Amino acid sequence: MAQKINILDPMLAGKIAAGEVVERPASVVKELIENSIDAGAKNVSVWLAEGGRRQIKVVDDGGGMCRQDALIAFMRHSTSKVASEEDLSRITSYGFRGEALASIAAVAKVCLRTRERDALSGTKVAIGGEGGAEPLAADDGCPEGASIEVKDLFYSTPARFKFMRSAENEYGRTLEVLRRIALSNPDVSFTLFHGSTKSIDTKAGTLRDRIFDLFGDEVLKNIIEVNSPLVTGFIGSHEQSYATLKGVNTFVNGRWIRDKGITRAVIDGYGTILETSRFPFAVLDIRISPEDVDVNIHPAKSEVRFKSPGFVYDIVKAAVRGALGMGAAPAAFPYAPIGRMSGWTQAAGAHAGERPAAYGGLREAEDGLPFFNEAASGGAQEVKNPEFLGLRAVGQLWAEFLIAESPSGANAFFYVIDQHGAEERSAFERLKRAVCGGAALNRQMLLVPERIETTPEEKDALSAAMEHLGRFGFELTPFGPSIKEGGETFLIRSVPDMLASRSCANLLKDIAEELSDESASSRLEDRIEAALMRIACHSVIRGARPLEQAEADALVGKLAYIDFAGFCPHGRPVVKKFLRKEIEAVFKR
Repeated sequence: MAQKINILDPMLAGKIAAGEVVERPASVVKELIENSIDAGAKNVSVWLAEGGRRQIKVVDDGGGMCRQDALIAFMRHSTSKVASEEDLSRITSYGFRGEALASIAAVAKVCLRTRERDALSGTKVAIGGEGGAEPLAADDGCPEGASIEVKDLFYSTPARFKFMRSAENEYGRTLEVLRRIALSNPDVSFTLFHGSTKSIDTKAGTLRDRIFDLFGDEVLKNIIEVNSPLVTGFIGSHEQSYATLKGVNTFVNGRWIRDKGITRAVIDGYGTILETSRFPFAVLDIRISPEDVDVNIHPAKSEVRFKSPGFVYDIVKAAVRGALGMGAAPAAFPYAPIGRMSGWTQAAGAHAGERPAAYGGLREAEDGLPFFNEAASGGAQEVKNPEFLGLRAVGQLWAEFLIAESPSGANAFFYVIDQHGAEERSAFERLKRAVCGGAALNRQMLLVPERIETTPEEKDALSAAMEHLGRFGFELTPFGPSIKEGGETFLIRSVPDMLASRSCANLLKDIAEELSDESASSRLEDRIEAALMRIACHSVIRGARPLEQAEADALVGKLAYIDFAGFCPHGRPVVKKFLRKEIEAVFKR
């Protein structure tokens, strides 16, 4: 029989292999800049013509190469970073496969000029052209470092060339690649020219400086530093969010990577303060042992495999949450807490001289100042947002928003507070503290049990979630077949005390479905948190509600004791701060 399997021509094999490394001009720029950084460059300049389709030029001031190395560099699998199999388990450089220059030269015309430091002359190597000619080397009077010029990308593979996008599109992709590399190397200066336009010009400095250079002051003023033992960088506040993941840049040992687990950890670190379908700004570098991460699983080295992905998820989430906790609290307020305003508006339903009943765990000291009942709130609490301790409620808008002011002065301010969102956040944090502390929520026995009719699916979900529902304060007992075929009737005999006056049948079904869904991508702790959010939301009064003075003061005071007081559990803003200077400016005072 005729032979069917053939060994490919080396030139054709090279072009096929190049397809894994060189996808578009941005791929070429990435490989060349990473080579420059591995060579110790501190200044890297990039020139593009037609988005890199016609010409790419990268110039650096790195260590340079001798003539022999410059020629060997274009041979496939030639590298200075790996000498043995053991080296693959401790890779710290960007490049290591020895494929970049060979792949680029297989599909483009390349000219390399390089000179070692203190060498009298440099070397010029030209490669490319029909027929796969050998590299041509000659002496060259180039500066120290390396300059590599790539022309007519994919000229030898027309099928690949026709799939390139427009010049502007390719330029945009290259710009994004350069930004990522620049973020992970703030100690290196980068310049990017597109035609005659200089689009990036960064100076060596700190990561904060680099963020300013690349994203401007609008991003810089909203960032929070992350400085945990294994995760460092910056994240944005809730105000700095996007509709896509474009603002999330994650690195492992300085290498930009795309990892769903790390991205999930960053988003989960924000918890409920980020609105649904919004994504944060983040520049985070995870520093772990090279032996605990495999970077040799993707041709472009943009994906990695972790030995312990769960551990990486946990440290990233904890680092983000910890930074937000430090950055969310306003600066300590220099004034002592003050009492009620005697002139509370009549619309709130209170009169001067009256002492309203305790509200939400609040009682009054002998001097009339409101403070939390430690027995009602589960013990002494740490002050998270001291600024709210210095505020006093002075009125309501439309029975839905509170106005709380600071003492008068040049730096005075006031808050407008969404009372439903604030109460919901407070209830959520109270629930979370109790459940995370291992305690069961206080429950209220129902005089007349409430019935739940379930489908077979709802019955299974309730049965699977019964243990957690018990911790939440719900007591359910089976009560025979349901009117829905195949289901069962349950009786709700007790509910969390905060839900005592509300129907809980539909709420219980939602919570049970959330908790019992083992196919969900989120962890059990996140599903429990989502269930607590539902309970908190149903526990507070919605819509317009006039508050008495003590109620308003208690609500404002609660915001001092909870994390992320500025947001409800669903991520919507709860408070808005206005400076006295802003109000005076409106009236030109």
